[in-house]
Amino acid sequence: MANDLFRRQLASYASVHRDGRNKATHFVGIPLIVFSLLLILSLWHFEVGGRDWTLSLAVAMAAVLGWMALDLGIGILMGFVIAPAWYGAVVLATALGSPSAVWGTFTVLFVGGWVLQFLGHHYEGKRPALLDNIFQGFIGPMFLVAELLVVLGRRRDLAEAMGESDVTVR
Repeated sequence: MANDLFRRQLASYASVHRDGRNKATHFVGIPLIVFSLLLILSLWHFEVGGRDWTLSLAVAMAAVLGWMALDLGIGILMGFVIAPAWYGAVVLATALGSPSAVWGTFTVLFVGGWVLQFLGHHYEGKRPALLDNIFQGFIGPMFLVAELLVVLGRRRDLAEAMGESDVTVR
């Protein structure tokens, strides 16, 4: 399941994400940021084995492998989440038709996602974990999945690490 590094990072991340409003803004803001990054990375193509690949696919695959290394179960779930997000980003980039339209859409989504993040931390009264540890940017998406699993009563081990061991299904 979760390795020690992930437990420590998750505990650190959770410590500045206690307020329900902060969590709510993160459940929208983080997916917007991740999607925007997949969108902009869809502009770059390269060929491997006679096939056209996008940089967004390479980054998505590397992220899922990294998430799986930290926690196999959450990493697999992240794969199920990131696959349609990657596909949607490629489809949207193609539909937008021009790099300038993709850049414009990326900017709106990326900035909007960060505005939500900082709004949430305003409610929380604590600075974002990312400002103290850049690796927390990699943990953020995992936190959302971990939070859902904890609320559903599926990962008591993570509830303990997150300081939410008293969480029950509502």
